[in-house]
Amino acid sequence: MSCGEQLKSEIRSAGYRVTPQRAVILETVAHMEGHHSAQEVYETARDRLPGLNIATVYRTLDTLHHAGFIDLFPSSTDAMLFAYHDDTNLHCHLHCVNCGRVLEVDVEPFLPLAARIEQENHFKISINHITLRGICSDCQKQGR
Repeated sequence: MSCGEQLKSEIRSAGYRVTPQRAVILETVAHMEGHHSAQEVYETARDRLPGLNIATVYRTLDTLHHAGFIDLFPSSTDAMLFAYHDDTNLHCHLHCVNCGRVLEVDVEPFLPLAARIEQENHFKISINHITLRGICSDCQKQGR
C-alpha cells in the first residue's frame, strides 16, 4: 500500500471523510520533515492540487489536528507550525523565547517523570511532542 493510500485509510478509520484536500495536505505534511507553517504547506501542496487556497489549508490543518494526525507547535513569530503526528518518533523541543531557535532533544529523560505523573494523577500523558520554553545559550551569552 502506498503512503498516500495508507494515510487515506487512516483518515477513514478515524471516522473522517477523505477529501482531495485532506489527502493531499496530510500527505504533504507527512513528507515534509520538521515543523512548517500553513504557508509552507500551502506552497508545497498547491502544486499537487490546483485551485487550493490558503484558507482551505488552514481549515484542513485544523481538522487534521483535531483528528490526531497533525501536531501543533507555536513559534515565536505568532505563526503556528505543523508536523505529522508520529507515535514512533518521540521527541522534545527546547524553544528559545528570545530568538525563536528550536533544538530537538532526546525525550528519554522525560519518560520516568511522565510515568510518575501518570501514576500519581491517573492521567495518561501524550509524551510524543513536548516543548519546553526558555532561553538558549547564545541569547544567555548576549545577556538577553
